[in-house]
Amino acid sequence: MSVYGKREGAAYTQARPVPNEWAENEHILAWWTPDHDQAVLRTIEEWQWNWYWRASDEIVAVTPNETLETWRKQDRLCRKYAWYNILMNFAQARAQVLGFTAKIRSPERRSCALCGLSFTEDSLPMPVVERLGVSRLDVCAPCVEATILSPGSDSVTREEILEYVTRLTTLAGRVPPQGFGERKPDLFDVDTDTRVHIMELMKKKPAQSAVKLLFGSWFDALVAAGVLEDGARRTARGVQCRAKDGHMCYSLGEKTIDDMLLAMGLEHEREPTYPDSDYRADFRVGDCLVEYFGLAGNPEYDAKTKSKLALAKRKRIRLVAVYPTDLASRKKLERKLSTLSD
Repeated sequence: MSVYGKREGAAYTQARPVPNEWAENEHILAWWTPDHDQAVLRTIEEWQWNWYWRASDEIVAVTPNETLETWRKQDRLCRKYAWYNILMNFAQARAQVLGFTAKIRSPERRSCALCGLSFTEDSLPMPVVERLGVSRLDVCAPCVEATILSPGSDSVTREEILEYVTRLTTLAGRVPPQGFGERKPDLFDVDTDTRVHIMELMKKKPAQSAVKLLFGSWFDALVAAGVLEDGARRTARGVQCRAKDGHMCYSLGEKTIDDMLLAMGLEHEREPTYPDSDYRADFRVGDCLVEYFGLAGNPEYDAKTKSKLALAKRKRIRLVAVYPTDLASRKKLERKLSTLSD
């Protein structure tokens, strides 16, 4: 049975706990600090019975690279086992010795909000827990596998794909990239009712091959569904909507960018003015301006775009331009906006 096929009992069958002797590793204790203990404790409190999957990452995050490199060279265990697993086992043993594991609650029995069947919380694999949040495990693993993680259907029509794209955009409240739901943040902060509606819709998810065959690309499907602003088809600014941080946006494109900036931890201002001009940009991040040029193809809009680009160059303002094609891929948008922190 697949690890996603269980509703009863723990998803993973590794023997837990590990022997306390693992906490006596002198090579690790030589550089271990109270900050490391706090990192372990925070991980337990956040992830409960799944915490050990995150333990090594959290330890690495608070340890200098040089310290880890020196340890890996000196500790003979690293020649026999993967160093990552050594850290995980050390953290588990130390948590047991210090009594941190007493903060782990017992997994509860719940009723799946999608199929209605009973399941135990620990039957959900860690990738599912990361998508839902350990305090909001409201659907079972088989339902997640059949919806969010499903590759989709090849036997869909063009009309069915357009309906799927339109409905998904409405439920997500932003421009959905292809594979929406597969990434950990996509449904994490979504309320249960909306999450269930999205998962119900995903039973009709089109396969990537079907989208490519019938539209050429996910971007073209978004345009055909009227989700993305396209100057050849639409000249209005779009639908007014509110981003997750409360900012008012004038299109789903702007909201998608605003929500991504928030997710990336980039402080941003809405509609700042250009120096010595009445023009406004869509966002400011530090000393940089961000513009979403969503109506490219409209002559009047294109003329204004050229004026803004020329003004930014003349005033030596760093400007990051985002276009509708950037919104069709979360990775592409994230990569473009990541340059703002350089």
